[in-house]
Amino acid sequence: MKQLLKQVLILIVPSLLILALSASASTAPTRRVVRASGPITTLAIDGPRVVYGTDGNGVYVWDVRSGKTARVRRPTKSDSPLVQEVAIAGTRVAWITRSVHGISLETSERLFTASGTGSGVRQLGHAFRVTRGMNQLWDGDWMTGLVGSAKVLAVSRWTETLLPDSSGTTITNARLSSIAKTGLRTIAVGDRTIVSRSADAGHVAVLRTDGTVGIYSPTGSLLREITPTSAQEIALGGGRLVVLTKAKTLEAYGSETGLLRESWPIEAKGLAGHLQAYGRVAIVSVDPRYVDRDLRVFDLKTGKSVTLPKQERSGWNDASVGPLGIVYAVNSHRAYGGHHPSGSLVFVSTARVLAGIARGQLK
Repeated sequence: MKQLLKQVLILIVPSLLILALSASASTAPTRRVVRASGPITTLAIDGPRVVYGTDGNGVYVWDVRSGKTARVRRPTKSDSPLVQEVAIAGTRVAWITRSVHGISLETSERLFTASGTGSGVRQLGHAFRVTRGMNQLWDGDWMTGLVGSAKVLAVSRWTETLLPDSSGTTITNARLSSIAKTGLRTIAVGDRTIVSRSADAGHVAVLRTDGTVGIYSPTGSLLREITPTSAQEIALGGGRLVVLTKAKTLEAYGSETGLLRESWPIEAKGLAGHLQAYGRVAIVSVDPRYVDRDLRVFDLKTGKSVTLPKQERSGWNDASVGPLGIVYAVNSHRAYGGHHPSGSLVFVSTARVLAGIARGQLK
C-alpha cells in the first residue's frame, strides 16, 4: 500500500506543480498601463513589482498584477537631490540620490532602503567626491551599480584618489556589498568586484574594467567568469548573460556554462546604449544621446526585433525586463497649450512581446 501511494504521489506532484506555475503565470495581465505623478526617470522590475522614480524625485512601487501603486519616497519641489538609481528585490526597494554642485562637481550620493509599501525607510550609505586638477579627475568615494533580484539588493563602492602629480587616479577599497535592512555588508573585495550591473535569482553580474564579466552568488562567491568579445553593457536573467558589445551586437551566453548561445547585430545609425534582458527578451536603447531615442525589443532566439512607439525619454533607465514581461516609460514634457508634463508605465507580458516581435508590431 505504501509503495502504491508513493507511485501515485510521484505522478501527481509534478502535475500539481505545473498547474500551480500555470495559474501563477495566468494571473499576470497581458498588458497594463498606469499613470504616474510625472515623467519617469528610472525604473526596475522584479517579479510582478516595478519600482520607479519620477522627475519630482519621488519613488513608487507598482504591482502589475493588482494594479496598485504605493509611494515610497515623497516627491520634492527642488531638482536636487536626484533619484538616479532604483532597485527592487521581492518586497524590498532601494534607491540612490545624487547631488552635484559647484565648479569642482561636488557629488554627494546617499543610499536608502525601505519596504515596498514605504515603511522602514533608512539611509544606509553615503559617498562624496570632487574633481581636482586641470584634467578634472575624480577624488573621493563612489557608490553606484544598484541592482536587485529575489531577496538580494547589492551595490558597488570604491575610493578614487588623485595621484600626487595629478596625472591620474588610483582605485582602492573596491567592494561589492549586499544591502540588508540594517546596513551594508561587504561580500566580495578587489577591483574585479566592480561595477555591479545586473542581478537575477539573487546572483549579481559585475562588468569589470578589463571587459570580463563576473557572476557572484548572494554571499559573494565567484560562480563564473565570462569573457565577451567586448562589453559595453550587460544584463543577467533567465539563464542568459546578455552582452551589448562595442561593435553593436548582442551576445547571449549561458549563465551557467559561459558558452556563447546567440549573437545578433544591432542595426542602428547612432550609438546603442542601455541594455535590459531576461530569457529570450532584450531591450536596447538606440541613439541614447537624444531625448527621443528608440527602445528596441529583441527576441534572442530568432534575432528579430521591433521598436517601441517613439516617445520622449526623460531618463537613462526607462525600461526593464523580468520573468513576467517588459515594462517601459512613456513620457511627455509639454507644459504649454493645456498640456502638463506627465508619465506612464506600460507593462507587456512576455508571451505578448514575443508574439509582437514575430509579427513585426508590438501593441
